[in-house]
Amino acid sequence: MEHSGEEKIWIEKLAAGDPDAFRHLFMRYYPKVKFFILQLVKSESVAEDLSQDVFERIWINREYLTNLKSLNAYVYRISKNLSINHLEHKSITQEYSLAYKPLPEYSVEDEMDAKELELIIQLAIEEMPGQRRAIFKMSRMKNLKNNEIAKMLNISKKTVENHLNLALRQIRAAIAVL
Repeated sequence: MEHSGEEKIWIEKLAAGDPDAFRHLFMRYYPKVKFFILQLVKSESVAEDLSQDVFERIWINREYLTNLKSLNAYVYRISKNLSINHLEHKSITQEYSLAYKPLPEYSVEDEMDAKELELIIQLAIEEMPGQRRAIFKMSRMKNLKNNEIAKMLNISKKTVENHLNLALRQIRAAIAVL
């Protein structure tokens, strides 16, 4: 997607170091970025910090903005990457602290971790190619058998099994970053 004429002008001004252009970009994208990050990290203060980090990165790398096809995609990619890095760091910190403490039976933190894990899994499912995602949902969410899915989609049972294996690998890879 190409930039609109007005957006292109703002990007060029920002790339040249214009603070008003940065302020315009910040005011336009900050609420959306913060909401997006909040959905991932589930913490208002962390979402605010990470949102500010997004715009700091944009300012630092502003001279490269004129080469982008979509500023919107770039902003959300930075937001996603910073959120994932935060969740990964949080997980490593938790693993380290748990290695030196007895495990509690159940805590609010466990529930939050489960919700974060669920979100990561949902993001991994949404990033799957269409047919793989459909097969995975039919198998795991609708509890259909592989041969039922194959008949419904007019494909072989082996193809269904291959898609399920690839889907599970993709989910495991997404979870591994935690």
